[in-house]
Amino acid sequence: MIHNRNILCISGTEWNGNYIKAVVELMKVLSASNRVLFVENAYTYKDALAGVRDKDKIDFAKAFGLKSRIKTIPTDNGGRVYVLFPPLVFPVNFLPSGLVYNNLLKFNGWLLRRSIKKALKQLEMQHELINFTSFNPGMGVITGRTFNEKTLIYHCYDEIKGAPSWLSKHGLRLEAAFMKMADAVIVTSKGLYESKKDFCKQCFIVKNAVKVDLFRKGFNHTPNHAKMVIGYVGTVDDRSDYDLLQHLFTHMPHAEFVFVGRILSERGEAILKKYPNVKVEGPKAPEQLPAYLQAFSVGIIPFVKDNFTKGIYPMKINEYLAAGLPVVSTNFGDIADFSNLIKITDDKETFLQYVLSEMTEDTPEKRQARLKTAESNTWHRRAEEISAVIERVEEGLK
Repeated sequence: MIHNRNILCISGTEWNGNYIKAVVELMKVLSASNRVLFVENAYTYKDALAGVRDKDKIDFAKAFGLKSRIKTIPTDNGGRVYVLFPPLVFPVNFLPSGLVYNNLLKFNGWLLRRSIKKALKQLEMQHELINFTSFNPGMGVITGRTFNEKTLIYHCYDEIKGAPSWLSKHGLRLEAAFMKMADAVIVTSKGLYESKKDFCKQCFIVKNAVKVDLFRKGFNHTPNHAKMVIGYVGTVDDRSDYDLLQHLFTHMPHAEFVFVGRILSERGEAILKKYPNVKVEGPKAPEQLPAYLQAFSVGIIPFVKDNFTKGIYPMKINEYLAAGLPVVSTNFGDIADFSNLIKITDDKETFLQYVLSEMTEDTPEKRQARLKTAESNTWHRRAEEISAVIERVEEGLK
């Protein structure tokens, strides 16, 4: 694994939150032997106005530079991550392409670049720098190659062309430009690899993983065949096949269906809440998830198959397996690695039969085998894979 390096991670997300983020977990591992500056996705002035009504959303003192923007976060492995809260920027995604959009984007980039350079100098992280920009191609295009970085990496974990319109409107064009700039692109699935490989210098797959020590807390050695609890951990959004789900709800009236995660689709939430045997729990902190998994009989991944989902390597699959759960999934994308361990079908009747059979035929031996597979897919292992990619890329730059 790389060590004694300075890693600048310009992220498209925040450090904290009520769901597990791949880039955060990777930076935690890498922080054990490297110095890491994690730059959170910048809030806009529109977000700040919303924050007036929701004061927990934005730290205004940091937002306006009235106190240090840098927070030091200790990690479980003895490392520490410096998290930078950037200055507020102007909202631009709603604008059409053109002069106004381009100039505001450049100004936002100038604000971010100035804040990052100040932090890098303060932390003495200006040398041997790896710029690891994670799913933030707009800022990547504007700020990349401006920090005297040794290596510029684009980390892509979702398909922008299948993302919501506010992201894909400019994102596809900006991503294409940034991929040409970057020394390498790291993606999380075979679907993303096929989508990106022809538009960058070199492309590598480093898949998502699981916090085994956390999700193993939800492991039950012996299945309880007297109960039927079908669980889903993840975002309730438009990725789900609601026709398939409603088929399950109506044909398994005595089973309990539990959905745990953020609600991003009003339509999806309304459908789920129509059924008396469905519980919608909403978002939970990662530490709360093992208790839910411990109560599940089977975990499901009911995604539709489209341009967005084909690029997904779902973290939930390893989370289910770490808890020893049987898994039934649609054939939406990059899950071939698990074809001998889980049940996969796009047919709603077959999906129903798989859910029933996986619950009734579950055994302690099967549960142990699932856990063993999850134990080989840790974030530490993925950090090692990313380190190997960076070393290979840097060797080629000499």
